[in-house]
This record gives sequence, structure tokens and C-alpha cells, in this order.
Amino acid sequence: MVIRLRLSVLLASTAIAGLTGTTARAQTTSVASSATTAASTPAVSQAAPAQGEPKAEVVNVTGRTALTRSPGAGLMRVETAPKAIQTITRDFISKQSPTTNIQQILKMLPSANVMDQDSFGLYSGSTMVRGLDQTNIGWTLDGMPLNDIGGGQFYSNEVLEAEDLETVSLLPGSVNLDSPIVSGAGGLVAATMSNPSHKMGGLMDISFGSFDMTRQFLKLNSGDIGNSGVRFMFAFSHTKANNYRGPGLSEKFHYDFKLVKDFENGSHTGLTVSYNDQVNDSFLNPSLSQYRKTGYSTNYDADYGGVKDTGYYKLHVNPFRNVVAILPTHIVVNSRLSIDDSAYFWHGIGNGTGATTLTEGKTYYGGTYVPIDLTGDGKVTSGATYLALTPSNQEQFRPGNTIKVNYQLGSHHHLTAGWWYEYSNLLQYSPVGMVNQTTGEPDNIWGTRALIKMPNGQPYNYRDFLSLAQVNMLFIGDSMDYFDRKLHIDLGFKEAMMTRRVYNYVYGPDGTYNRNLHVAEPLPQIGIAWNFNRHHQIFVDGATNFKVPSNTSLVDYYSNTSAARVQRGGASTPQYSISEEIGYRYTGDTVIGSVSFFNYNMTNRLLTLNQYENGTSYSQTVNAGGQTSRGVDVQVSTRPILYHLRPYASFEYLSAKIDNNIGTTSTLNGATISDYLPTKGKSQINSPKVMAALGLDYDDGHLFVGAQIKYVGKQYATLMNDSSIPNYITDAVNIGYRFGSLGFLKSPQVQLNMTNLTNAKFRSGIYTFQNTLNGVTGVRGGAIAGAQPVYYLQTPFTAVVTVSTGF
Repeated sequence: MVIRLRLSVLLASTAIAGLTGTTARAQTTSVASSATTAASTPAVSQAAPAQGEPKAEVVNVTGRTALTRSPGAGLMRVETAPKAIQTITRDFISKQSPTTNIQQILKMLPSANVMDQDSFGLYSGSTMVRGLDQTNIGWTLDGMPLNDIGGGQFYSNEVLEAEDLETVSLLPGSVNLDSPIVSGAGGLVAATMSNPSHKMGGLMDISFGSFDMTRQFLKLNSGDIGNSGVRFMFAFSHTKANNYRGPGLSEKFHYDFKLVKDFENGSHTGLTVSYNDQVNDSFLNPSLSQYRKTGYSTNYDADYGGVKDTGYYKLHVNPFRNVVAILPTHIVVNSRLSIDDSAYFWHGIGNGTGATTLTEGKTYYGGTYVPIDLTGDGKVTSGATYLALTPSNQEQFRPGNTIKVNYQLGSHHHLTAGWWYEYSNLLQYSPVGMVNQTTGEPDNIWGTRALIKMPNGQPYNYRDFLSLAQVNMLFIGDSMDYFDRKLHIDLGFKEAMMTRRVYNYVYGPDGTYNRNLHVAEPLPQIGIAWNFNRHHQIFVDGATNFKVPSNTSLVDYYSNTSAARVQRGGASTPQYSISEEIGYRYTGDTVIGSVSFFNYNMTNRLLTLNQYENGTSYSQTVNAGGQTSRGVDVQVSTRPILYHLRPYASFEYLSAKIDNNIGTTSTLNGATISDYLPTKGKSQINSPKVMAALGLDYDDGHLFVGAQIKYVGKQYATLMNDSSIPNYITDAVNIGYRFGSLGFLKSPQVQLNMTNLTNAKFRSGIYTFQNTLNGVTGVRGGAIAGAQPVYYLQTPFTAVVTVSTGF
């Protein structure tokens, strides 16, 4: 059982992490002075540094304050790899609200379009990269995959606390050769956890803010344990906040642990663990008509309105517990040969709850009528209506391992070969749970007890299926350097093989119990970089990627109130993409800049369609045919100018076009026919043509002030482009002050973070797209009905005050 410690301690602003025992290591090397600093060591989760890795930035330590020269205040890192990489470092992360999650960290990058559900990172929003949703993006922590193996979704609120987050890198065009990813058409987001420090100490913090938000955080560092080469850290946080609209709240308990064991020859191993225990009352995302009529007042009901009130907020709760564990090892055999191995395990259990009303005498299971005693009186009375909880439960086990051999062949070739294997087990079911008809409260929000059962004693589930997925990926590559390392070439090839088996336990006479999907994709990639000198570089890269259809696309769904089959499952074709990119980087002593032009060609473009069924949100896969996307990303930043100022700017232009008419059904002469939506040449949904961001940071070692503004252009919400959300601007400001040490308190700090300073209200993203809003005539002459999109809403003005210290 999880021991839920409730700590009221002083906040540790993670900007002083390097001074209190959690040194930012990925890009910084500490220069010792009168302050005691932790040594810089390689992260245990990473392989030996690749050729062309960016040079370390320098942090100058003066007394108890830190001055950093990182470009753009940590919003940009010097990169040299022959592909587009956009990295945010500890310098920026430490100045954000400690409630910030990984997705929210990405907002200022040119390729990222981030939509929040809340201001505190307690809910998982959505991230688009160059118009591709987050199920098309690989997400990793210390090299471990974090995507849901069933549909590819990523839940950023469950992964890692901001104080323990070292860097976040977005590779918008491709994934690394050894990345354990089966959904990388949109690229890769790689997060790293901070290493434990070599010196004993810790961090303490407390935060409070808008909507009665409170948060406590404690981190303990063991320091080096004798001469064993072992050190570890443990962190705990507790966060609680009311929903900014509608009734309800969210509460989160989170634990992070990391152990490192270093060996004298450069080998290292360790263990990374992150555990999350959270219960959220859900937000109701409004449809277009709801938004126009009731706007931000479109919410679940705060008060129970009787048996037919399926919108009561206590019936729409999202409880979830999950743990990720990674055991990364780097073995140095000799000066030329090394081995990297990363074993991992992911387990999650919980649901997204919902509600429905059922009537005795009208209950169905797999298309067949089954008499169900809903009221518990021992008999089935035709016409008796009962309010029931209908959660969408899942439990997932995901073990895997990636092993890689590295060999330096002569002075020009660095060879790599490896194997990724994973076998996952995902059970998804939707039981019908008992609800107190007088109060409207469910007996059990987890949907694991107090369930309504069928006459045979089995739970009355309206969906119930098991997904087994086995992945094998073999990869081989060669990194080459010529002309005194001016020319760098990466050649790689991987063969990704996946088998997915789905067993549907609720299937009717016209349904299928078992469907299988077998995928084998060859994925070559190439990257070439030419360094004219230390200031100028050009690069080109080409990559292939794929995305496996979601497991839900293989399943037949049936109504539980009629004999109708509401979805016909079938084997979908994997999405495949080819991307090309050409870019230029300038790395000056003061100014840092990059520009990259990209082109994508996709076949069987898979879109994620969010839907509500029985009040519960779930996702489906839609095949949108071919797509061509072209554009340019620009980043510019500086090291400190004009007395500690560090500006940053980013820009993206994107043209994402649908290449063909998309298959659907229509109505012609009263009959349903196969038809095509006339979408050829239309713009893809969720793909703003222009995004731009400006950031400015001032930091003199004591006082720091930062501001960020981002513009997002118009986005279409329907494939027919007849509904859209207008362009908008978001903003954020942070202000803080680092004090000198007071006794055992090292560098106490106070920090204020504010977002949406104007309290602007608008639609900030598309939660559910549609074919068409107004209806349209199909290519074959049938009538295609319109439907309304559903939206994310911009979070209101929010302020968070954080007080911190090290010890």
C-alpha cells in the first residue's frame, strides 16, 4: 500500500538544484568556487557519448548564486547531430512552475503545438508536432518507451516531476536508430531524469496558487556512499487543486527514485523508478454548439439531479496508478568495444469513468438480450430504469529490453548493432458498476468491485478484450567521420516486426472473437552533416517511420441497450512515412541559430478520433489516406547580452495537405452506401500554417525574470475545412529571487509563475475532429451528414508561488 505522506516543507526552486545536490549535468559543467558543487557525470540511462555531441555549456558559480550562459535561457541547446533536434535544458525547466509536466515544457519550440487541460500539469492535454498528434510521437524517459502500447497515447501528468527533469529533446523529423518506438512518424520526445548528486543533501519546497492549489515536494540525495561508486536520490510530491471550471478537483501523489553505480573503467549501471497515484475529476470538453451557447459554463453537474443525471461529476472521475522502472547499463569492454543494455517495466491500472441509464428488459450483451437485475431486488421488472457507472478500465503490463553493441572501427567508423524486444499484455474492459440512486455516488470509482452481474454470475461488461503485442526490432548503423571530423555521416537500418493479437470476450453472432495484426517494416535512415568551422554547419537527413493501428480498431463493439453493433473491427494498414530535411546551424559566441526545411510523404495516415460513449471518453483510429506536409522551422537565441538578457525566438510555417478523398459512408435513396469524402487538396486538421514564439530572460544570479509569448494560427477541426478555431496568443511570466545561504538552508528562493495574464478565453485546440460540420455530398452522390467538433479550452489566469531551499 502506498504510504501517503503529507509534507509541509519549504519549496526547493529547482533553479538552485545544482547548488543543493541535483546538478544539471546534461549540458553543464560546474566550475568550483567557494560554493560546493556536484561533479558532472554521464547519465546512467545514456550510451557512450555519440560523435558530434554538443559541447558542454559553462555555469559560473559565484558564492551561492549561479550565472549561466546557456542560449535562450535554456530554450535552445547547441546541437551538431545531422538531424533536427530541439532541446530544452534545466536552465529553463527550473524557472517554470514545479507543477509543469513534460508536454507543457515543449510549448515554445517551433514544431510543438501544445493544448492544456489545466494550468498545473495534473491532466494530460495533447501535443501536435508538425500537425501529427501525440500518438504519432515516440515518448521516452531515460530510453524507456512511455506511449500506451494499445493506441499510442501519452499521459504526461503520470511520468516525472519537474524538479527531477533534466532535459527534454524533441526530434521532430525522425527517431533515433535505437529508439524503442512503434509510433514515430511525428518524431521523438526524449526526457532524462536528473542524476543523484555526489554530495549528500536535498531539496524542499512548497507551492500554492490559484484554485486552491497546494503542493509539497521533498528530495533526498545520499551522496557518494563510501568508495562504492553508488549514489541515489528519492523524491516525493503531493499536489492538489480544484478544477478551474466546473466542480471537482485533482489530487496526485508522486515518487521518483534513481540509483547510479559508477565503475572506474567508465562503465555504469543504475535504476530509475517513477510511481504515480492520482485521482482526477474530469473536465467536460464542449462541442461547437455547447461552446457557442454556454462557453466555459459547459461542465458536468455540480449537484445530483436524480436517476437520469448521467452528467453528475462524481460519475466522471479518472483514477489511475502506474509505475515505470528502467535498469540501464553501460559496459566498457575495452577502448573500442562497449555494450548498452536497458531493461524496463511499465504497469498501469485505472480508468476513465462515465455513466449511463439502463432499463430492465432492454439490456444486451454482445448483440443478444440478457435479463439483468439492475435494481438488486432479485427480479427483472420491465421498464425499471437504473443509473449505472460505466468506466473504461484498463490494466497494462509492459516489460521489454533494448541491447546495443558499439564498436569503434579504426578512426572513421563507429558501428552499432542491437535488438529491441517487448511483450505487452493489455486488458481493457467496461464493467457496469453500482450507483447509489439517492445520492448519485458510485460505490467504487475504480470499477473493480460493486459490479452488476449477469445471470451466470459474470460481470456485465459492455466491452471486454485482451491485447497481446510482441515487438522485435533489429537495427544496425555506422557513424562515419572524415576530413578531420568536418564531415559526419550516419547510416542506419532497422527492421521493425510487431504482432498484435486481440481477443474480444464480448462478441455477437456476427462478430469475431480473435483478430491478429502482423507488421514488418524496413526503416532505413541517413544523416549527413558538414561543419565548415566551429560556427557553421549544414545537414541533410532522410528517415522512414511507421505507426501501428490502435488495438481498438480490431474490435467489434456492441451496444448494451440494443442488439446493434456500433463498430465493425478489422485489420487496418499501418501508417508509413518518408521524411526529408535540410538545415543550417550557426553557433556563435553570442548568437545561436538554426533553420530546417522539411518534407513528409505519408500513406495510410492514421488519425486519432476521441469519442464519448456512455459518458466515457475513448479513442479510435481513422485512416485518412495520403498526406504531404512541407514547411520550415526556425530557432534563434543568444547567450547573455545587454547585462544578463537572453532572448529567444522560434517560427514554423507548415503546409499539410490531404492527398486523396477519404473513404466513408453516405446515404443515397434511403440506403447506406460506401462513398468518399471530397477531401483531396484540403488542409489537414490540427495543422496551423504559422506558429511563432518569443521569449526573454534576465538572470543576474539573484534576481531572475522571464516572459514567453506564443502565437498559433488558425486550425481546421473538420476534414472538409468547414469549421476551424481562430488564431490565438498565449503568454507566461516568471519572477524569482535567490537569497544567500542561511545556516543549513542553502540558497533559499522565492518564485512566482503566471500564465494567461489577460485571462483570455478561447478554444485552444481540437479534442474531437469531424468529417464535416455542415454536411456534404460524397463523391458517389450520397449525403454525408455533418457533426460537431469538440474542443479544448484555454486555461484562465493562473498564479503559483513557490518557496524553496536546499540543505
